[in-house]
Amino acid sequence: MVPLFLVVFVAFLVSLSIALNLYTEFLWFESLNLGSVFIAILYYKVILFVVFFVIALALLSLNRFAIQKASYEFGEQYKLPFWLDLSLALIVALLFSRMWLQYVYFTNSVDFNLKDPIFGLDVSFYVFKLPFIQTILSFFIILLILAVLISAAYYTLTFGRVKSFDELRDLFPQAGYIHISLLLAGIFVLIAIYFYFARFDLLTSPHGAVMGAGYTDVYVRLPAMGLIVALSLLFAVISVYLGYKQNLEMMPVILIVLAAVIFLSIVVVPAVVQKLNVEPNELVKEEEYIRHGINFTRFAYGLDIEKMYYSAENNLSVDTIERNRGTIDNIRIWDHRPLLSVYRQMQQIRTYYFINDVDVDRYHIDGKYTQIMISARELSTDLLSPRAKTWLNEHLIFTHGYGVVASPVNSITKEGLPDLIIEDIPPKGKIAIERPEIYYGELTTNYVIVKTTQKEFDYPLGEGNVLTTYNGSGGVELDSYFKKLIFSIKFGDIKFLLSDYITTESSLMYHRNIIDRVSTIAPFLMYDRDPYIAAINGKLYWIIDSYTTLDKFPYSAKYPTFNYVRNPVKVFVDTYNGTTEFYVVQEEPVIRVLMKAFPDLFTAGEMSEEKRAHIRYPIDLFEVQAQIYATFHMDDAKTFYNREDVWEIPQEILEDERIEMEPYYVVLTLPESHEPEFLLMFPFTPKGRDNIIAWMAARCDGDYGELRLYEFPKGQLIYGPMQIEARIDQNAEISQLFTLWGQVGSNVIRGNLLVIPVENSILYVEPIYLRAENAQIPELRGVIVVYEGVLVMRPTLDEALIAVFGEEVKAEKVVQEESIQDLVDLSVELYNRALEEARAGNWSGYGDAIKRLGDVLTKLNQTVGGY
Repeated sequence: MVPLFLVVFVAFLVSLSIALNLYTEFLWFESLNLGSVFIAILYYKVILFVVFFVIALALLSLNRFAIQKASYEFGEQYKLPFWLDLSLALIVALLFSRMWLQYVYFTNSVDFNLKDPIFGLDVSFYVFKLPFIQTILSFFIILLILAVLISAAYYTLTFGRVKSFDELRDLFPQAGYIHISLLLAGIFVLIAIYFYFARFDLLTSPHGAVMGAGYTDVYVRLPAMGLIVALSLLFAVISVYLGYKQNLEMMPVILIVLAAVIFLSIVVVPAVVQKLNVEPNELVKEEEYIRHGINFTRFAYGLDIEKMYYSAENNLSVDTIERNRGTIDNIRIWDHRPLLSVYRQMQQIRTYYFINDVDVDRYHIDGKYTQIMISARELSTDLLSPRAKTWLNEHLIFTHGYGVVASPVNSITKEGLPDLIIEDIPPKGKIAIERPEIYYGELTTNYVIVKTTQKEFDYPLGEGNVLTTYNGSGGVELDSYFKKLIFSIKFGDIKFLLSDYITTESSLMYHRNIIDRVSTIAPFLMYDRDPYIAAINGKLYWIIDSYTTLDKFPYSAKYPTFNYVRNPVKVFVDTYNGTTEFYVVQEEPVIRVLMKAFPDLFTAGEMSEEKRAHIRYPIDLFEVQAQIYATFHMDDAKTFYNREDVWEIPQEILEDERIEMEPYYVVLTLPESHEPEFLLMFPFTPKGRDNIIAWMAARCDGDYGELRLYEFPKGQLIYGPMQIEARIDQNAEISQLFTLWGQVGSNVIRGNLLVIPVENSILYVEPIYLRAENAQIPELRGVIVVYEGVLVMRPTLDEALIAVFGEEVKAEKVVQEESIQDLVDLSVELYNRALEEARAGNWSGYGDAIKRLGDVLTKLNQTVGGY
């Protein structure tokens, strides 16, 4: 009784834990008005579990019945326990119910309207139906293996003492013969079914010149699999017949024959044909299948790219520069890596605030289309002092971050720092932010309770703090003792019940990390590594790119775990209320399946213009497409086979290291356009060489998602990033300057080298930063511009352009020859900044401002002395 009681008690606790988790998650979904999505996901999981459990229990019970029938005939009374079948059925059902997403795809399948070239089936069969069919097949194989093991164990224990085969044949009951023959027949039938559906897996075979069925697969393996199917079904019939005849002596021979046929026809013969027939004539034999691989891979990765000619005329002039001010004024001279250090030192304000990363977006600033760098100022309770890490502080008081920091990509102050257009707390600047609180972000991993009798910390002000009470709709309401109880159990925290701060008006916020949040809502999507924040109509939103992926797309190359990808959904998360909107921007087949399965989750065609203005083509997807296209841009099968025109991702120098170049956002006027637009671009180099051969762009504005490739003239040398880096290293003046800076204890940081297309010409720009030995803030100290044979470095981009083109470039620029008045103004600015930092308690910032003030006063003294 004691073991049974313990089993029941443990089962009760497990069931209670599952029920508790389901109910609290349902409350969370309901708080987002997505309860129907939770119910739909639960339905798919439960229905699959129930079906698998019933079938597993039925088949295992049938096997137990057959064993017991044989036992009765033999005169034994051994009974297999029912709990064994029940336990095994439960385990198997739990394992296979995890494949619920395959069931979603199977039941909601839609056509791609693209047929494979071998079987003539729509691609939807391979990606939506075949995986679930194979899962069902695996389910039955597992059940058959369990049945065989149980039967073998029973018959061995029962008849193991029989000393001779003849005695065993006389004693073994007829029901036992029939049982074993049926198990063997089941094995043969499953082998037949397995090889029947394995034929379709040849379309993702790695054996040929490309991923997919090649010559040997089509002409050798495919017929061989058909033969194995026929033989297996024949042997299944024979095994049943022999069982009824109580003559199973031939079964080992049959199993050996089938194994030999499988080995010879699937392994040996194809290898011989491949070696002797295909490899000597591989291009001729595989050409047709190579074309399939090129076409299907391009389709699977969305590489419907418009190829265009880029003449590379190199005819830039002052007039050209002025005509393309939209491009020139948005050249990114602030690399996100050193800029992150600057933002952290200048704008984290307090030790508990943290700027996690820097993102790129575009806004209209002072009537100009401007590319900016922007970062969220989040609050991390991990950064609180040890003494301040109390339950009250971590969960009720320090609940949210505050505001953002932003600066144009090309603007600097006289001190070589970014020219902030949003700064400080409360945020002030050129972009209005009416709701700066960040309750949901990348660092918000703990739960918080809002609308309590304890005021929340809002933001620091001078020597004190401004407090607030949450006034939004986020969180699950704690409006009953029961909810407090269940969340107390869920989070293992009895303070939910004991704290007087929590009232029936309070709300609990959890799943506050934005990736965890969207993954909980829609676990069937993949999410981008770099969510970015945007200020839209006075509110802050996180924008997350989400992807649909498949791994069974016919004839498509893998990268490395999937071979189909799209970016059909943009997710917007409100930083204050946590509302999460899944906007469909591309109705491709996978998302159409998911929209059928979860109709209340997705919003199609209703994104506001203000939100649409901030979506961008994701770097993660663009990198994947670039890697694939570097090989699959070749149209001709012969060229592809010989790898005659393979491209590579170029490299560049960042600080002192040689790294692979990243795609970068730019504002460009494309050759066929008249207005500057926001693009993501990337150059290509030929394999093993450093010159540029083409550049690819993804449009982010009007024709969102359109890919274009601009190819340079064959035979014309267009310098690549590493060739430009080499020219910089060989420039005597620049090298001497870098050496001089290094000798006085400063660290030279070389930023991203940007390849900027301007009216059928190419301009190269690389920013140079300087970080003092004991300082954390890197300063922009120069911009290198390279055009044709000219290479110059000047303090600003505009001055570098003047030096390159030899004439005055009309633009707003930083004046480097400081007058006495300039130095006086800068001294006053630094003095005021020092006072502000002191009032804010930021003594590191105060010390930095005082040090800079001393440098400026020294320079002012030298300047006055010169007069």
